[in-house]
Amino acid sequence: MKVIGFDPFLSSDRAHELGVESVSRLDDLWSQCDYISLHTPLSNETRHLVNTRSLAQMKPGVRIINCARGGLIDEPALAEALSAGKVAGAAIDVFDPEPPLRDHPLINHPNVLVTPHLGASTEEAQVSVAVEAARLLVDFLTRGQVRFSVNMPTLDRAELLELRLYLDLGRRLGMLHAQMDRGTVKSATLRYRGEVAGKNTRLITASFAAGWLEAALDEQVNLVNAEILAKERGISIVEETSTDTGDFGTMIQAEVTTERKTYLASGTLFGRQFLRLVRLGPYHLDAHLDGTLLVFTHHDRPGLIGFIGTTFGRHEVNIAQMNVGRKRAGGEAIGVVNLDSVPPDAALEEVKAHPHMQSVSLIKLPEAGATPPWLGL
Repeated sequence: MKVIGFDPFLSSDRAHELGVESVSRLDDLWSQCDYISLHTPLSNETRHLVNTRSLAQMKPGVRIINCARGGLIDEPALAEALSAGKVAGAAIDVFDPEPPLRDHPLINHPNVLVTPHLGASTEEAQVSVAVEAARLLVDFLTRGQVRFSVNMPTLDRAELLELRLYLDLGRRLGMLHAQMDRGTVKSATLRYRGEVAGKNTRLITASFAAGWLEAALDEQVNLVNAEILAKERGISIVEETSTDTGDFGTMIQAEVTTERKTYLASGTLFGRQFLRLVRLGPYHLDAHLDGTLLVFTHHDRPGLIGFIGTTFGRHEVNIAQMNVGRKRAGGEAIGVVNLDSVPPDAALEEVKAHPHMQSVSLIKLPEAGATPPWLGL
């Protein structure tokens, strides 16, 4: 079997080692495959990954397998493609919602194999889990050894409290990078400048990696395992530190290189509780790193900002903050708009259609003050 795969968080070199021909865009995969198997968590980015548009790009007679998550497939669209003969067959283990309704169009379709999603609920798996749990307890009680801790590094509470804002900033920069338009990831460089360079930067780098990977992987990602998971996927993360202060007393710069381009984002602390995005690519700005962000590149022309405000106002979406960065008047520029709610697709399409708009990304970050769930503070 020739295996073709798309995974934005698996380097092409690592894919080659695994015997997989990697493509940099999902649209490059659909038309090449006789069998398509889905292996991804369900998120805003992956919901209805298989839809009317992607089905139209597939080979006639393709077969589709989903044992990952319900919601990855637009089920009515798949049922229609099956009945039309575009899709020859499907094997479905998960549905949206679960359990599926009795009249679900895929349940009784003659070309669909349906199985109940058991996960690790087999008899063999349950026995293995019980035996492993007993061994872990024996190791702890007899030797004081705790193996396979995945939820918290060995740190005292005082150090975690001291690093709380830095860890939160690192994680949010990682989450920002994960949601930008990109190709397959190759590497990341974290640069620490000023006061933060004297802190435990390895933990901050791990926090960045956790935020970067958490939406892409179906397993729990945290300070302990984030860098290991990145390394397993052929992604290198390096650090550079400097105690020189520059424009800010402390700054963390995250540079991510993909097969398409290099993305750069810098953040800093403002006071004792505020996190700020101070650079995106070559542009300097001062934006809040929380909630729903609309990031757009554009030609700096009069009326564009007003157009965005009017468009969102018409769709009942309130703008909380807006920042624009540019190199010169009338040239290329970038904007970051903090929104009080997620805009509907119609509003985003109107904004994207403006003649002076170049790119638009919708970024979803935790609310202000929300700490990582694995921090335990």
